[in-house]
Amino acid sequence: MTLSRREVVNIWDKWTKPEKPKIHLCICPKRQLFLRINTKPIWTPNHFLSHVDNADIIEHDSYVELNRLFRNRAYEISRARSRGFMSDVECRALVATAYGVATLSDEEKEFIDRQIG
Repeated sequence: MTLSRREVVNIWDKWTKPEKPKIHLCICPKRQLFLRINTKPIWTPNHFLSHVDNADIIEHDSYVELNRLFRNRAYEISRARSRGFMSDVECRALVATAYGVATLSDEEKEFIDRQIG
């Protein structure tokens, strides 16, 4: 599967118990970098995604984890299933939230902004 920036995909996650597909937002397809999306605010800080405003990509209110960028392997990405694309408005809101967190470095924040902002 060829990915694009802002694309929301299901990627199989072997680290969850039990193993299951997890939702990810593609930040940089070339570097295989993603932010993970959860249906519960398990990891903080996070960015809230309203189902009402994002019904084309999520089934429930959800939360984008902002504690780190995830790198997925080519094999995992090749099996990914696209859910659609995050809107420009939501991406700008996510970038604004990212700039306010302490868990991402300034370099990571600027990188996210350049990729999806």
